[in-house]
Amino acid sequence: MVISAPSGGGKTVVRSALMKLDKRFAFSVTCTTRPKRPGEADGKDYYFVTAEQFAKLRKEGKLLEWALVHGNYYGTPVKSVLDVLGKGRIPLMTIDVKGARSVKKIFPEAVTVFLLPPDLKTLVQRLRGRGEAPENVSVRLETARSEIKVASSFDYLVINDKLPEAVREVAAIADLETHKTGRNLEKVKAFGEQLSKKRVF
Repeated sequence: MVISAPSGGGKTVVRSALMKLDKRFAFSVTCTTRPKRPGEADGKDYYFVTAEQFAKLRKEGKLLEWALVHGNYYGTPVKSVLDVLGKGRIPLMTIDVKGARSVKKIFPEAVTVFLLPPDLKTLVQRLRGRGEAPENVSVRLETARSEIKVASSFDYLVINDKLPEAVREVAAIADLETHKTGRNLEKVKAFGEQLSKKRVF
């Protein structure tokens, strides 16, 4: 599952709350060249790398997707996703819209969710509330304009007004997706084989 949102849309907060609520999910840690923010831990929130290290990962094809956002590089290591899938859990990614498109190309079965604040006023308040400089707020709002234009390409839209409600809605999306017939063809096949081999009456 990929969650994208304009900067300040609350994707990191939703991700943390979702993982506490639903143990099916495991965070697929991304790497970035941006500086570490207060309270963030390397290997938990992001893998914090240098520009040189990031370029090496990209050159070696070790990134599922990558993007340059607000002057910093972000990318999802392939290994991070495969490790989560190998444990039978749902990889949860919080990445930008370009990254979401890249993931969808490689993993068509990925589920994409666009997270939207209830209104522009709330978005601006959230950006200011986390200490963004006025010039950075302007840059992020400009980016948000282009991101919202592609929201219709996402599988689902969730309005992040009240956090508990938004988290429950994302979890409900996972419930729906896990019950899709296309994701359960092995079960259907196994049942069909049982019917063909055994007389019931």
